[in-house]
Amino acid sequence: MLVAGCTSNPASDAGPASAPKGESEAMMAAENALRQGDCRGAAENFLAAALASSDPGVAARATQLAVGCEQLVSARAAAQRWLQLEPFSGDASLTAALVALKRYDLVDARKALTSWRDSGSAGSQDPLRFAELLAQETEATAVYRVFREVLVGDDPTADVLLAEARLALAAQNMSVAREAASRALKLDSDLTEARIIELRAQSVQGEHEAAIAGARALDDPLTDEDVFLLADLLTAADRNGDARRELEKLSAAPATRVGAERRLISHDLQEGDFDAAEKRLAPLLGERGTAALAILIGAQMAEQRGDETRAMQGYRLLIDSALALTARGAAARLLMKHGETKVALGLLDDYAAQNPESRVEVGNTKAQLLAQSGDLPAALKTLDDLEAQYPAHPDIEYQRATVLETGGRTREALAQFERALKARPEDPQLSNALGFTLADHGQKLERAEALVRHAIGISPDNPAIQDTLGWVLFRRGKVQESLPILQRAWRNSGDGEIAAHYGEALWKSGDEGQARYVWQQALNTNPSHEGLKATLARLTGEGRQASK
Repeated sequence: MLVAGCTSNPASDAGPASAPKGESEAMMAAENALRQGDCRGAAENFLAAALASSDPGVAARATQLAVGCEQLVSARAAAQRWLQLEPFSGDASLTAALVALKRYDLVDARKALTSWRDSGSAGSQDPLRFAELLAQETEATAVYRVFREVLVGDDPTADVLLAEARLALAAQNMSVAREAASRALKLDSDLTEARIIELRAQSVQGEHEAAIAGARALDDPLTDEDVFLLADLLTAADRNGDARRELEKLSAAPATRVGAERRLISHDLQEGDFDAAEKRLAPLLGERGTAALAILIGAQMAEQRGDETRAMQGYRLLIDSALALTARGAAARLLMKHGETKVALGLLDDYAAQNPESRVEVGNTKAQLLAQSGDLPAALKTLDDLEAQYPAHPDIEYQRATVLETGGRTREALAQFERALKARPEDPQLSNALGFTLADHGQKLERAEALVRHAIGISPDNPAIQDTLGWVLFRRGKVQESLPILQRAWRNSGDGEIAAHYGEALWKSGDEGQARYVWQQALNTNPSHEGLKATLARLTGEGRQASK
């Protein structure tokens, strides 16, 4: 509610004024900043008031505002002040833990969450709901690690173990997910969700037939997305005919028709049958509650087929929908492709003005699009302006490195990744990104492998990290060792870039037929994937002129 007043305001572009002295003066300045749409100024002035006040309520308000404004520097300082004034407050400890998780500072997060646990507040929480809410607010691997280390304990309940299994599944650590789910089932054999987590984790780890048999043996009726469990497991096992038959049955029931049709459309696209996918999509356009998603899928399909006019029509229909940011980003990308940069950026700026909580995401999107369009100075200026409003924000620091890499300034990108990793050494995304960038440019391959192995130790079933490890091994000349790792990454993602890497490793190993098969599967889904087409042209000579 405090943040709701922070709308876009040109006056805030210069950053907040210096913090005044005195609690009442600082509070007044904070309220004025809120009215003017200056979220950073409001957060810093509320912090000044908290530092001047002995009232823990002021510190609590300062912390909550700073969190809502994504002002993580101010949020950390305000939370520390709150804990200083109320050292045994469960609310203060929990908020401090949330701020630390947002910054991927696991040292602070462990300390704060331990204080929260010891305050007695943990005992009054539903662990499943608590884990869900924490995961919604912060990064999955960070939540999973701290929850597991601090809150599971030596004698956990079935619900605590189920919460751990959920978080481990989201963090793509299937071994831990299976272990926690199995322990939960030993305490409460009626926990169907724990069994479902076991089966999904088995499938990701390649134990497809055991997972399928387990799904067929389930007696309890499934709800929500779990009704598609068997179809999903069949799809993951490449038993597409069986998966289609299961989905056709589910499509015949009104309650599951939409979800089944979405999956069948995905099957059509994987097989390169855009016409069949469009036929399935048409009825969903008139389905209440699914029309927006159907329009988005249709627009994406049109873009993949090269019909940019139709794609743009679809994206524009969604600019004020629940899918507005995705649609506006896609529309902006197409507009910039045709030189309409001002209109493109206006679409995104308009969204940020209406949704101030999304300013960091929108700013990062703008910067990446500008870099991809070849305007690196404008991309970096966008990030400079964003960082002036959101200092030391980890998402902006990460985006700066990726923008520099996109713009061809690899040395600076590596330096930026190194700085960010020094501040957040436990962040697997950073370790993976730095390792991939080094490997992609053939630099410091031994260190690249060490970085990626650190990341995969945290999130061993993450396809992006598996892909990087396989790519590092390939770059080091360990082609045969890279193949099973890249195969797993490809099977668990279907991503075009991973297909390019896996296919190249297959090609190098002499299995050119399988390489072509993998590339074609990926092109069926995304025929316009530039990186994939470039790899195909470089290795085979086919489509070389088109790729240029």
